[in-house]
Amino acid sequence: MSHLLKDIAVFFDASDAGRQILDCAAQLAGAQQAHLIGICAASPGEQPPQDAYAFGPALEDVAARQQSARDTQLLQAGQALAIAAARHDIHAEFRVIPYSESGSAAALHALYCDLLVVAEPAVGTPLSWSTTRMLQTSGVPLLRVPATWHSETIGRHIVLAWNASRPARRAVADALPLLVTAATVDLLLIDAQPQTGRYGDDPGADMAAYLARHGVHVELRSIASHDHSVAEAILAEAGARHADLIVFGAYSRLRLSEAVFGGVTRSLLAASPLPLFVSP
Repeated sequence: MSHLLKDIAVFFDASDAGRQILDCAAQLAGAQQAHLIGICAASPGEQPPQDAYAFGPALEDVAARQQSARDTQLLQAGQALAIAAARHDIHAEFRVIPYSESGSAAALHALYCDLLVVAEPAVGTPLSWSTTRMLQTSGVPLLRVPATWHSETIGRHIVLAWNASRPARRAVADALPLLVTAATVDLLLIDAQPQTGRYGDDPGADMAAYLARHGVHVELRSIASHDHSVAEAILAEAGARHADLIVFGAYSRLRLSEAVFGGVTRSLLAASPLPLFVSP
């Protein structure tokens, strides 16, 4: 198959939530025949109470116990990665980064990957983690999976949000390896009207034809938002279609507008109960 993800990275740790997101990433890597990079930020360790003090040998003992706890957590994380790799028959590597590592430094670990997988709330990430900052600095698409998501599948039934913008087109390209392997893909347009220079005379038809030529099982759906926001309309339609993944391009409007008015990107990131494939 020509359309495959080759390198997938995942932030995880040895917690239950960390193992859950690791298994999601490993399952996807197995389906895509991809190399998996497991990234874990070393925990800062247990913090002493604010009114506690340690001096001399006692201070050394506290430091030793914290280091031992970190070593144990990292050992468990590495073992979890090895088990997941064996279960899904994939090659994997383990990277440990400082908990205090900056967001821009952390982005370097994702820079040479096709996809970065993260949990929501995030686990295994550095102190300065920010989804929006990672999207802006790395240029790598994110698959964000809520901790409340317990379905065995991600990406079998996809809703692809399309508004004929540059970010939406980038999302199509980034997600194509998942789109071609999905059982169904709903190409979703919200409040789309025939418009020269954007949608054309038949909104979504050209993109649907493009996807079909790539082997995507696509169905065009154009709906009105009525009294709901675009993000609410997308989520409602995804729920009605029993989707297990929403694909969209981030920041279709000006960044200033996003910052001031919120926007579809922020609303989906804040409210989606479904996994999100977010393309920068």
